Amino acid sequence: MARITLPRQSDLPEEYQYLLGEDALGERELLQAIGANPPVLQTYMRHGTALWKHAGLPSRDVELAILAVARELDNEYEWHQHVGLARDVGVEHEEIRAISAGRFDAFDPADTALLEYARRAARREVDDDAHDLIEDQFDEETVAGIASLVGHYLGTAVVIDALELQPETAFVGWEPDDERIETYDRE
Repeated sequence: MARITLPRQSDLPEEYQYLLGEDALGERELLQAIGANPPVLQTYMRHGTALWKHAGLPSRDVELAILAVARELDNEYEWHQHVGLARDVGVEHEEIRAISAGRFDAFDPADTALLEYARRAARREVDDDAHDLIEDQFDEETVAGIASLVGHYLGTAVVIDALELQPETAFVGWEPDDERIETYDRE
């Protein structure tokens, strides 16, 4: 159970209610918890949207990085939410299971560099070798976007843990069955 009261969409001041609307992923525990402070939720969502649009990665790669962070931190909530989102943008079921197991050998060099960098950054262990590996695959602007994306989801994991947020539905598991994956229409 969350450590704070989770406001419903109707509990927010009218100018912020759209933040918990269905076109913005609805009433997810994370958004509700941050929504206890509506201006912070608005900023959090704008920042996340900016990273999605401007980190320099296609949506599939954004989700690969998020899944790597969530798994590295053993953050069930973040993993649970993003497994379905990842499937929606083309991450294959077996790729999700490989990320969970830390097996990156089946990925191409760019994906492998991204996954390993995200894991190391989540542990705060990016050394020169890890940086050189990611910079061999992506330009500096994108590397800055990747580091910022990882930082955002690392911060999200801190909020999830601090407020003891739980997935809204049964946890898909670290090696989810394809049938248990809830997908989202982000359109």
